[in-house]
Amino acid sequence: MSRVPDTVYKGYEIFTIVVPVSEGLWSATSEIEINGAQGEEISQGFAGPFEAHSRDAAKEMVIAETKQKIDDLLARPV
Repeated sequence: MSRVPDTVYKGYEIFTIVVPVSEGLWSATSEIEINGAQGEEISQGFAGPFEAHSRDAAKEMVIAETKQKIDDLLARPV
């Protein structure tokens, strides 16, 4: 089973998980995947959770944070 990422940023596929948490609130987290030299690398629970009053707002917040964390990761390679 293959998944379609919500977006791709600097070679990292970003997947979001968005769920309703209470009446009128949504929570979003993300995970990333990249195909590296040692095969597919996955980081689950990469960013979030973020809560918002709409599914789209929660998703936008977690994607923005994920992109910032990717930038930070690339700025300080291991």
